[in-house]
Amino acid sequence: MNLHDFEYFNALGNLLSFTAVSNYFGVSQPTITYAVKRLEQYYNCDLIYKDRSHRTVVLTNEGKILKTHIENILDELALTQRAIEHSKNRQLHVGFPPIIRAKILSQLLQKKEAISFLAHFDLISGGSEELLSKLLSGHIDFSLIGSITPLSLPNLEVKRLYKREFYIFVSKENPLASRKEISFEEALEYPFILLDESFVHMEAFKNLNDKYKRKAKILLNFSDIQTIGQLVKSDVGITLMTDFLPFSDMESIVKIPLIPEDKQIFYVQYAYLKNTIIGENLQALMALLDELDEEGSLSTPL
Repeated sequence: MNLHDFEYFNALGNLLSFTAVSNYFGVSQPTITYAVKRLEQYYNCDLIYKDRSHRTVVLTNEGKILKTHIENILDELALTQRAIEHSKNRQLHVGFPPIIRAKILSQLLQKKEAISFLAHFDLISGGSEELLSKLLSGHIDFSLIGSITPLSLPNLEVKRLYKREFYIFVSKENPLASRKEISFEEALEYPFILLDESFVHMEAFKNLNDKYKRKAKILLNFSDIQTIGQLVKSDVGITLMTDFLPFSDMESIVKIPLIPEDKQIFYVQYAYLKNTIIGENLQALMALLDELDEEGSLSTPL
């Protein structure tokens, strides 16, 4: 039994064809057959049904159990490979969602000690969901992540930094501008201009829209906050957003709190895999983030 046996069997469980697996790996079909036999001998059980009436491979219950564990083993080996490559290159890959990056980097760069070691990091941009996927797969080593519920996964260490409410933003000329608070239902009269699907903000919007039977009208989606701000300022539509990254012309835009029953919260946290070896530079970055959190500078809007 060897690592290739695991890889072949895992692929066999996915493709359910000896021919397909041999073509995928560029090896002979008997190579796959012998791999299965070695595993069956090692575990002393049948892993696939031998009934030739089956046109495709069918795993036995023991075969399904083995495949589940093999998937975890191969995933862990891939994580190990990536972690070692990152260490060899002496470059840490750190995820920064764009909407969070501007807020946190502006605070970090006010600290002289932060500037000197930021060069040690390869800053990876992307939406929070994309970065979380990269973090779990070992493609990045550490990430800032936004979510509408506190992040909690068994294989991650997570530290929450701050949270902010979502608000309805409207033009000063909009009839809603005089309101002290608003329900999402009342906002349905106006078209929404929103951040695109790569932002966690859309999850908050979908939660509220589902609550009110998906009656909201989405006029446009953008990845650029300032473009949204300009359109809201011109009263083309309204938006749902947090206030920690303001529009360029806040004097022409009014933010309105949602009523308690409709409030949505945006959480920002940093996370890394529990088996990550925390080096000196990453320790320093976490210490600075923790310091900003303790000072409260991250919890207030810019």
